[in-house]
Amino acid sequence: MSAPLTIWDFDGVLNVNPGGEVFPWVSTLDRDIGIPPASFRRFLNVPGQARDVLNGDCDLLDRLNGWIADEGHAISAEDFLAHWLTADDRPDAEAVGWMQAHAGRKVIGTNNPTARARYIAARTDAGRAAEHVFASGEMGVAKPDAGFFRQIEDWAKLPPNDLLLIDDSGKNITAAAKRGWRTFRFGPDTRDRLPEVLGL
Repeated sequence: MSAPLTIWDFDGVLNVNPGGEVFPWVSTLDRDIGIPPASFRRFLNVPGQARDVLNGDCDLLDRLNGWIADEGHAISAEDFLAHWLTADDRPDAEAVGWMQAHAGRKVIGTNNPTARARYIAARTDAGRAAEHVFASGEMGVAKPDAGFFRQIEDWAKLPPNDLLLIDDSGKNITAAAKRGWRTFRFGPDTRDRLPEVLGL
């Protein structure tokens, strides 16, 4: 029997990471918008920046503005972010179809900055099918921190056993299970079992 509320991870579940790579589009940045991939990788590798962006402790556009100015690229931060969001939009059609077909309540719970959370909610089929998009950048805390799960519990007003997390991260699955949630570890070897778990 499916849970009253299903919490879907986004990247790695509803959105494809080819070969497990988080930013596969970076390799073609030079061809696409004239920025050497190595330049953006330097931005991604600034110590502590990814954590701060995901936790909402800094503004992604501000950081992009600083990087673009420092490296002298001929693009605005807004245009670069727009390219990032569309390039990172790679739906897993089968998983999204299962989500849409599932009659129960569903939300998305994802580690993402505010700008991408809003894109997911407004521009993706998965986001439009969800009752709400819980994103770390807006919540101020990222999975697998207990605070991420607690906020969803407080919003849902349901006992932990009524919550099902579908996620590809073992750490996230473990953290949710410790709180009494039902869990499903999504991956190439398990995905075919998901329709049964959802009662499809």
